[in-house]
Parts: sequence; structure tokens; C-alpha cells
Amino acid sequence: MYGPFDLVDKVKRYFWFSQEEWKSILITILALTFIIGFNDGRKTGAIDSFWFYNLFICLIVVVIVVLVHLAGQRIVGLDAGFRVEYKVWWYGIIIGLVMALVTRGNIWVILPGGILIHHLSIHRLGYFRYGTNTLAMAMTALAGPLANILLATFLKTLEIWFNVPVSSVLLLDKLIVFSWVYAIWSLVPIPPLNGALILFKSRLMYAFIFGTIGGYAVLVMFGIYSFIFAFIIGAIFWLLFYILFERGAWSF
Repeated sequence: MYGPFDLVDKVKRYFWFSQEEWKSILITILALTFIIGFNDGRKTGAIDSFWFYNLFICLIVVVIVVLVHLAGQRIVGLDAGFRVEYKVWWYGIIIGLVMALVTRGNIWVILPGGILIHHLSIHRLGYFRYGTNTLAMAMTALAGPLANILLATFLKTLEIWFNVPVSSVLLLDKLIVFSWVYAIWSLVPIPPLNGALILFKSRLMYAFIFGTIGGYAVLVMFGIYSFIFAFIIGAIFWLLFYILFERGAWSF
């Protein structure tokens, strides 16, 4: 009943974005394009043809990253019997734009918005503990960052294992970097970002996930691409969080 054919049917019915969502997505894309494209990497700070070219490249990158992020969440949500709705977070957008202007694009603050999860009653019949639950919501929220990480990892794998010059192509290089940045920022535990839904499910679960993804990002900075090391870092984060906070939080 809940096999691939059921998921395909739900994707056909409910995957596409509503008109209001497209407005939120458009606002998000334009704002993030300005934030990451404001600084084109040159010291001159001139607004010329190269600046607009860089902005155009950033636009393509943002469109891909945002849509991959939302697609991952919608597919996982539909598989669990939820309809996922994207909402722009105006405060986060304003903070990001102000920081881009103040720092001249040297600091990216990516807080675009989050998701609302709607219960598709007919598609949840027969599920254990019928209705929305924190685990399914956390997994749906986590699907977005994971989709971005898989995209970045796939592109980097082409370069490492198949000698495809990904980093030498401006668009692909920015795509890898922004995929990681977007994934990590979305895990910040501030409502309505994804991290809040994961933290609400379990603080220990959040510590492991954030430690794993953040640790992998640090490893990538040193040219190390290893999911095993990332999981080890995540486990260390989990253990430290448990010893330093969680164990004491449950003692009465």
C-alpha cells in the first residue's frame, strides 16, 4: 500500500508548489542571490559587467540549491503522508540583506524560511500513531539539508574519482559551496528553520546530526571527504552533549 507506486501517485498529486509558495520561493531566491553575489571576490568592489555576470551565476546556483532542498523535503513528506508548504521568513531575509550590506558580502547569513507540514488524512490511514508526529516532522525537515549535501558530494565525487574539473567551473564550484552553506544554516535551531523541528524531536538527535554535518563541512575544508569520519565527529558531539548537558537536564 505504501510502496513506490503510492509515492509516485502522491508526487503527481501534491508535489507542485502553490502560487503563494512560488511567491515565497521567488523572494527567497532573489534575496539569497543578492547576499551571496554582492561580493564577487574582487577587491575593487566595482559594479560592472563582471559583477552582473557573477550575480547571474549566483542566481542559477541559488535556484538549483533551493529547489533541491525543497524537493527533498516534499518527497520525504509525501512518503510519510504529509503535504509540505514553504514559507518565507521575512525577519531572516532582512537580517541576511542587512549583513550583506554591512559586511559588503563577506558574511553570509542564510535564514530564508521554513516549512509547514499539513496532514493528508487519507494518506496516513494505517500508519502507527496516526497523525503528525515529531519524528516524521524531523525527518521531513532533515531531508532538505541532506539533499543539498548529496548534491555537493556528488559533484565533488566527479572531481575526485573521475577527474572532472568541477572546481575550475565557476558555477559548479559555487554550487558545491552554497549547497553546504545552505544545508548548515538551515539546521540552526531557530523557528521556522529546519533545525527547530529536529531539535523539538530530540536534543540528542539534533546534536548528532549537527555534529555530523558540521564536522563533514570542516573536513571538506581540509580536503577530506569521509562520511565515516563525519559520523565519528557526530558521535563525539552526541556524547559530549549528553555528558555536559542532557544527563544533568533529566536529573531531579
